[in-house]
Amino acid sequence: MTKETGGNGCQQCKKTPPTLPEPLAALREAVLDGRVAEVEELLADGQSVDADFGSGATPMHMAIQEGRVEVVKALLARGADLTSVTRAGWTPGHMVAFANNAEIAELLLAAGMSLSATNMHGQTPLDLAETHNKTEVLALFKKADKKG
Repeated sequence: MTKETGGNGCQQCKKTPPTLPEPLAALREAVLDGRVAEVEELLADGQSVDADFGSGATPMHMAIQEGRVEVVKALLARGADLTSVTRAGWTPGHMVAFANNAEIAELLLAAGMSLSATNMHGQTPLDLAETHNKTEVLALFKKADKKG
């Protein structure tokens, strides 16, 4: 778990993480730490794949932010919503653009992630990647955008 998402909260909104009831807190910690087996067990026990960890952030948003490729795969296998948005309007596409993780971007694109969703600033994931010079995902996004 990184300093940004562990004790200090979201790196984008600068807020501390909300206090969550168990087992939702356990799911958040398992996602952040990349403990795939525990994530799968908690989901099998009834936790939602699209649970709100606060400010609209879902397990997918958090897994992308932390670069947890195997957790992303597990969430995709359980049908995670790739159109879910945080309070700032960030979809998983925006998260992967900012995280600049090509491996996760490829997984999300293959799963049908949209590059046209806009955040509260009117930016698409492609715009965000260009604005912040996120070269790893930018090339993938441009290639996918031409196909789409």
